[in-house]
Amino acid sequence: MNKVAKKKGKGRPSRIDPGIVVGSADAFRAWFHQFWTKLGPRILIAKSSEEIERAITEDAPSVEGGLFQYSELILKIVRDRRFPRARTTSQIHFLADSLGGQGFVSSRRSREICAAERTKVKQVIVRREYYIECSCGYKGPALDGACRDCGTGALSWELRVNDIEGR
Repeated sequence: MNKVAKKKGKGRPSRIDPGIVVGSADAFRAWFHQFWTKLGPRILIAKSSEEIERAITEDAPSVEGGLFQYSELILKIVRDRRFPRARTTSQIHFLADSLGGQGFVSSRRSREICAAERTKVKQVIVRREYYIECSCGYKGPALDGACRDCGTGALSWELRVNDIEGR
């Protein structure tokens, strides 16, 4: 049997996909923004993971399944010396980004991954061109969906009907 060995890449091996970290951190941010007024103060004064579990069960029952399993990690993050003590938005973002790694990576590494992924430039299409035939007589590529000669972007009645019917 000829097995071709894959060459290992340089650097530390990734233990979790960065997209998953950012996606779950964004979900945690949404949950914490929604429930922080009741849940936040109880999490901040909690002394044990059982108190956090009780707070989640009583104050945020709709997201209990998603947060309940991370009660020990939440307590560890809140007790971190870098945890912001003053601003609630900073607290929410710090906690959510730290939980994004879901315990597969350290909370600090999870925050680093979130910061790196959010600063990446996302590529987008800035202009689409179509080949058009205009009633003014112009035939050729469109400029931003409009005629290059007269500038009209209005569709003929036949094209509108075809778009509606899906032809």
